[in-house]
Amino acid sequence: MLLSVVVVSKSKAQSTSLKIPQAEGVSSIQQPQISSKPATVYGQIRMEGMQYLTPIPESPNLTYSQLLSARLSGLKETSWIDFAADISGGTFFTRGQSHFVVSEAYVASKKAPFRAFAGRKKHDWSEMDRRWQLGLWQPKFAIDTLRPEEQGLTGLFLDYNTNGWQIVGFASPLFIPSMGPDIREEGGGLVSDSRWYRAPSRDYDFNNNINTIQYQLDIPDAAKLTANGGAAMMGRLGNKERGPWVVVSGGYLPVNELILKRKNFKDVSEEQVDVTVSPDVTHHIIKSIDVGYTHGRMKASVSYLEDDPIEKRPDDPEWSIQKLEPIRAYSAAFDFSLADFLAKTLAFQVEYLKIEGGGITDIQSNGQPDDFTMFDDRLKFTNALSFRVEGQLASFFNRPFVTRFKYLYDYDQRGSLLNTEFLYYPSQKWAVVVGGDVLGVQDEKHDPSGFLNQYRANDRFYGGMTYVF
Repeated sequence: MLLSVVVVSKSKAQSTSLKIPQAEGVSSIQQPQISSKPATVYGQIRMEGMQYLTPIPESPNLTYSQLLSARLSGLKETSWIDFAADISGGTFFTRGQSHFVVSEAYVASKKAPFRAFAGRKKHDWSEMDRRWQLGLWQPKFAIDTLRPEEQGLTGLFLDYNTNGWQIVGFASPLFIPSMGPDIREEGGGLVSDSRWYRAPSRDYDFNNNINTIQYQLDIPDAAKLTANGGAAMMGRLGNKERGPWVVVSGGYLPVNELILKRKNFKDVSEEQVDVTVSPDVTHHIIKSIDVGYTHGRMKASVSYLEDDPIEKRPDDPEWSIQKLEPIRAYSAAFDFSLADFLAKTLAFQVEYLKIEGGGITDIQSNGQPDDFTMFDDRLKFTNALSFRVEGQLASFFNRPFVTRFKYLYDYDQRGSLLNTEFLYYPSQKWAVVVGGDVLGVQDEKHDPSGFLNQYRANDRFYGGMTYVF
């Protein structure tokens, strides 16, 4: 993305995520629970080194990184109002980069079942959007594409919530977009200190001659981008913890990913094209429905989601802008856990996602397609099957050893993504972490612009320690 205003979170609502019994000293941050204490605070500190197996000749400094990160989640109760926040930050020592993120920060009225929330907060708008980290309902913080963090919407929430049903209304004059790696101008190109940034092409076909593009950034005032409001509603019938349930959501919201507009200037005496790139905001109408059934340790659900982006045209005929194609998405998921598997507990997830549409076309001020498109896909995966297992498989010196494994195959891209992670807890608060990610495709010539093909050189492994308090 071309903007770096950042913010982070963890919400407390009726959870739809897989219930995984965690070992002592679990590395993932716990959620504040209502208690008699005036304040509840949880935190996590993580030190990690990461090594990529394939160097990038033009960016050798991106082969290895060291990250120190921290997260703090807290709840403060008073007799008439509650305050909650989830913030995080980190620094890459080898790159001199730092970030600070606010996932959630809100005040809430006390009386249930009707409560009002003001601030940044997450809700379960869509099972599919949360599970597949699409970022269509709620924005993401994704400096690492394989570790996106869901963020809350910012505004006023009115929530009537009981075990049997729930209605949520949301409205806001503000917008905070999804955030990715920082981008800058360098040598006429747009570059980033991240292996998960895809630079636009610098080749431009002008009168059957290939010209070199010289990029410049034009970042508008942050107030212009954030002053884009929206509204949404969500209704739930049934209890997601047991029995049948249905969730229906709809809204008119800004698209969380900023769109790009550009201005081209060609000097006929030179074989280059000057291109000015500027971020902009458009809205979309988004609707989703989830139908599920929960019984004990098993949960099954099917989901549908669609969005219809508003076509935005530049006022100046010298500019072009991205036109987002509508998305129609279908998914199914099955979660279950085995409590007595070799005297241990294992949790499983099987998920499928199918996307129709979701392309990007650059258009001119008259609405006609331009002869050059910077990026052509809105989502990473379009026809994917995913399998995940997590649990404590063994103990060493009477301390838990936890394994996490996830395999994803995308049929459209003919490629796969494998994630593995191992955690050993020498004490209740400390964890030693080792893991790796492997990306691959069957045919490098098939779908060259696909996510798995573009980043197939980003195989990596990492290790570090986590302290929870």
